[in-house]
Amino acid sequence: MSDVNGAKPTFLTVPEPARGLERVRLAVPDPLVDTVVGARVWRKRRKPDVVAAARLEMDFLLSEVSTPAEIDAVTQRYLARETYRSELRYHPKIIGEQPVDGVDRLRAARRAGRGVVISFLHHGHYEGATASVGKAEAPIHIAISEDMIGADAPAFLRQHVRVGLRSGNTGVNAAAGAGVLAKVLTDGHVMAIATDVPGRTPLHFLGRDRLGSSGAARLARGTNSLVVVMTAHCDSDGALSLSIGEPIEPLDFASHDELLAELLRAQEPAILAWPEGYHLPRLRWGMPPTDG
Repeated sequence: MSDVNGAKPTFLTVPEPARGLERVRLAVPDPLVDTVVGARVWRKRRKPDVVAAARLEMDFLLSEVSTPAEIDAVTQRYLARETYRSELRYHPKIIGEQPVDGVDRLRAARRAGRGVVISFLHHGHYEGATASVGKAEAPIHIAISEDMIGADAPAFLRQHVRVGLRSGNTGVNAAAGAGVLAKVLTDGHVMAIATDVPGRTPLHFLGRDRLGSSGAARLARGTNSLVVVMTAHCDSDGALSLSIGEPIEPLDFASHDELLAELLRAQEPAILAWPEGYHLPRLRWGMPPTDG
């Protein structure tokens, strides 16, 4: 909805149903996903430019915490995971019904009667993660860019939003401004907000100085909303799952920067356990300028 002055809409609707090639991808039976992915990965690994691009992503993420040989190995797994990502968004039952450990912690935080921020990274199948949480506990709100659902948005982004909202979740237009997001929280809702979005805040993550955004931490402290960290996991057999941490009191931290540091620290073990699950890390973080 938008006001008479043409303000940005507060809530976003589910994009129109899939069409064209999207319908074909949706029609592939779930049991055939591995076969489709295997064929696509086989082709990707024979394209030096594709492998090099994947290596850049994993080196950017892991250069300070892994050896070159380890990064080479992760790169091969990253190629496979990114291919799974592009297919599994068209199989919402697989990624939208992941088991959620710690859902009782979210339930307890919600019962406190305050807003709750679910802090997550673009790690794992995060569109399915929000759907899974909404199904496991109760529908939630999700901060989403309106550019993801416009008529000219890429088909895969529209499908991404469809999956994220499939369990009755509500999309909140991040472009409507911090005041709109804060109102959702002060009204006592649970809202999932990505913590790894581009920004100018200096931070330290996985052994490296980077630039990111303190937006989620600022919102939590500004509205005195509890924060729970959601992490993504993948077992050795490929089974996906999620975990929700203990509620964090935002005002226990002296500043939003200190809270942000804690939110990122809590994510590091999950990232190190499944680094190939991090989607396009170079898109998420900036780098401080170098001297000279």
